[in-house]
Amino acid sequence: MVPSGSVLIVDDDPVIQQLMVAALKEQGYRVAMVGTGEQALAEAKAQLPDLILLDVLLPDIHGMEVCRLLRAEPSLAEVPVIMITALHDAEARLQSLHAGADDFITKPVDFLELRARVASILRLNRYRRLLEERVQRQRAEEEILRRNRDLSLLNEFIVATAVQLRQASQIDRALEEACRVLVDGLDLMAASVQLQPKYMANPLNQTFSAQVLHPSLSPRFLSQELTAALTLPFRIKDQVEGSMDLYVAHGRTFAPHERALVESLVGALTQAIETVLLNQQLQYHVNSLEMIVTTRTYELQVERDRTQAILEALGEAVIVTDADGIISYANPAATELTGHSPQDLLGQAWQVIQGNSDGDGTALEQQIHDHIATGHVWRGDIRGVRRDESSYDMALTVAPLFDLHHKGELAGMVSIQRDITLVKAAERMKAHFISNVSHELRTPLSIIALHSGNLDTLYHRLDDERRRQLIREIRFQTGLLDDLIGDVLELSRVDSGQLPLQRRPLDLGLLLRHEAERMQPLAQRKHLRLEVQACEGIIVQGDEGQLQQCMRNLISNAIKYTKDGGTIRCECALLAPASGEHEGWPGFERREGGRYAGLRIIDSGVGIAAEHLPHLFERFYRVENQGKIPGTGLGLAITRELVGRHGGWTGVASTPGVGSTFAFYVPSEGSVHP
Repeated sequence: MVPSGSVLIVDDDPVIQQLMVAALKEQGYRVAMVGTGEQALAEAKAQLPDLILLDVLLPDIHGMEVCRLLRAEPSLAEVPVIMITALHDAEARLQSLHAGADDFITKPVDFLELRARVASILRLNRYRRLLEERVQRQRAEEEILRRNRDLSLLNEFIVATAVQLRQASQIDRALEEACRVLVDGLDLMAASVQLQPKYMANPLNQTFSAQVLHPSLSPRFLSQELTAALTLPFRIKDQVEGSMDLYVAHGRTFAPHERALVESLVGALTQAIETVLLNQQLQYHVNSLEMIVTTRTYELQVERDRTQAILEALGEAVIVTDADGIISYANPAATELTGHSPQDLLGQAWQVIQGNSDGDGTALEQQIHDHIATGHVWRGDIRGVRRDESSYDMALTVAPLFDLHHKGELAGMVSIQRDITLVKAAERMKAHFISNVSHELRTPLSIIALHSGNLDTLYHRLDDERRRQLIREIRFQTGLLDDLIGDVLELSRVDSGQLPLQRRPLDLGLLLRHEAERMQPLAQRKHLRLEVQACEGIIVQGDEGQLQQCMRNLISNAIKYTKDGGTIRCECALLAPASGEHEGWPGFERREGGRYAGLRIIDSGVGIAAEHLPHLFERFYRVENQGKIPGTGLGLAITRELVGRHGGWTGVASTPGVGSTFAFYVPSEGSVHP
């Protein structure tokens, strides 16, 4: 007889086991036997029998508890269980059913009844399994039908939109076809789309929109205040450029697979639109397109040209080398900075442009190589040497290039150089300026502190004349501090651009005459003769206060450095380079063209040696051998800055023991006198 199922017998009585085995094997069943609850659980998990005959009274675990454990196991929850019990009361049978048993047989066992119960249970189990298989097949068929409908809708969607998208001018029709396919395929009430006008063949100023209604609806459906059941964005180049709204009948919702399908369709449509737009751009540059290879080639070409254009236009020097430090690329800024031609650089070692005048170039190169090999960018300020052996300061940035095919292997490096010579010079000038200011401030402050300390500690031991002398010295040093602070603030305003230049027509000669009159009391204290020879009517465009300050600085310097009884002459004249009438006007001879108003202050003072003349207008520069004449060393520097703001320049000539001539020149509108 052909076996019709497997049965697991759980009973600790060997006689009962043998009798039930013999009775069931005659019916063609495959039979296994165990004597305890633990063995029953293990054997059932291993064999998955079609039926379990379970004795209630077992030596280790009660049969009802074994039944509950079987039902708790997912793989055994559906296996039929027949309880074998010697109990005849209804309560025991009810407990068996609550434990999960499908049927029960009482002892002594009636083997005819046993065969009938087993056959019936197994037959019902087979029917149950067949029913489950039928349900599963039905669900599978329904899923296949749904997938076929989805594929059919997808195919119709692709066919309807692909034809329209062959040309960019048909994007609007493709969107309408997409709405129609979705309305028909998903039985929607309506579908509408909006898209930015820039994607249309003939863009208007307003957003493109289209809508498709179910045949049963009037055109006024979408004019009502309705909320779309599903809104999907069009993402083009990572930007939301439009959307599609889907409307359904009242009470209808989108199933998860419908939502996923619609999202896929809209995503595919968006990608198709992007492809059309990309094709439109590529058609501008090429006549034909060879699918993906040509597209990628074009993109790489555009990216390479773009990168090269950026590198060519960069003001910083860019050098690319291979892993051995051999230069493979140098942009024009690199050739301009280093003085090497492109032919000199390409194929040469990196050291040819990285000459370090301050140290060992090889050690620097090794330091940079070791740093970028770890994947980090090296940055630093170093000294470079040009082809003509002149040095310059540069800010150097070096980044690694790694091999794409061998991860972690250094393939080369990119170095960016920026000329910071002027920045470094400014920093050095700033440091020098701060040092000088500190020195100039510290000297009068120390004198003030000394004298005020003497007054405090020795006041009663000093006579009145000595006290007045100390107070006068404190006031004098305080005046020096005030002058220094005023000059520093003036320079600060000039450097920061906070000093406005209010131009208006000015008579330079008249301005000089008035300023000389104000300085007469200072000259008279030293018995100096202050003369003015100014041609009035020389008109310049300038700031009256700033030009007066320049005149005041030059006249004040002349008074300081001219001995008692000397002479100071202030002159103003209209000069033109072509006239040749500029002898004795220092610094004017190198100018060409135009007309200029010149002002010079000639003194009979101590004079200045020739080696000092180029530095006189520098900040804090003072000639050391001119005695203890007070001053800040900023007056001439301020004069040069202010004159420069007027488009002019300064000049100086001097002979030791004879005197000096200081002058400045500004553009003039000419003289009002013929």
